[in-house]
Amino acid sequence: MGKGWSIFFGVSLLAMFIFTLAAPFYGWWLPDAVSSFAPDVDWLFYLILWFVGFFFVLTQVILVYAMWRFAGRPDARATYTHGNHQLEMLWTAVPGVILLGLAIGQIAVWQNIKYQGQMPAPDVTLTVLGRQWEWRMRYPADASRFTWAKEADEAAIRERRLSARGWAENPEYDDLHVANELHTYVGANTRVYVRTQDVIHSFTMPNMRVKQDMLPGKTIPLWFKPTRANTRFDTSTGKVTPPASPADAWEIACQELCGGRHYAMRGRVYVHDSKESYEAWLRHARNQQSSRVADPLPASN
Repeated sequence: MGKGWSIFFGVSLLAMFIFTLAAPFYGWWLPDAVSSFAPDVDWLFYLILWFVGFFFVLTQVILVYAMWRFAGRPDARATYTHGNHQLEMLWTAVPGVILLGLAIGQIAVWQNIKYQGQMPAPDVTLTVLGRQWEWRMRYPADASRFTWAKEADEAAIRERRLSARGWAENPEYDDLHVANELHTYVGANTRVYVRTQDVIHSFTMPNMRVKQDMLPGKTIPLWFKPTRANTRFDTSTGKVTPPASPADAWEIACQELCGGRHYAMRGRVYVHDSKESYEAWLRHARNQQSSRVADPLPASN
């Protein structure tokens, strides 16, 4: 085809580039960011995207130009070259410097999200157990025993953290059990202890910019603070109001292939518009659970 291949690749790459630029305008982009550290995560994402995008465009332009300029000619003899050491050093050093800069730049964000010592005192505590193929949430009867005052010393904070971890690993009789629904309220520092019952799962809340692998035998804490509500509890009907729009139906997904029904491992995040709404839902859910437990077994014939 001679120079035809350069035209084909050039048009194809240009089309992909245009579609990528147009994607945000058609909703094919990041979901809404609704947690306190989500803007920092997005900033890192866009920083990396711009670096990768720039060098992708640069290398592909060079590739298409080379395919056009040096298309095969039956009457021409190829020129063989061993390479250019200075050029090789340059394209090795430049990515190295960029990667080092990104590694240093992400430390503060990673520290704020992942370091247990940096996690704030929780307003809501729960544990999530991943299993094939659902999420099992468990809430303590008294979550206040796992928090601490700002003036608390390190020993007291450590004791509360160990107590919360112990509870996450050892269920109590008065815990509230909920399947596939994580409830909290706007502005609440929410501490989640994730565990797995079987294989590796990956607990992911895209809107909160939270992703944490669940490893067998491990109890791993994570935290987030919602900055926007998507529901409230209606005491008259005993139900939570549905999100105002599909974009506010915040998903819990598994991002680790965990078996044949991996696709069905989905849940929802319900962020109440106030602490009072959350506590009303909590009381209602506990009453429902208690009534189910108290129901006598049907008589056998």
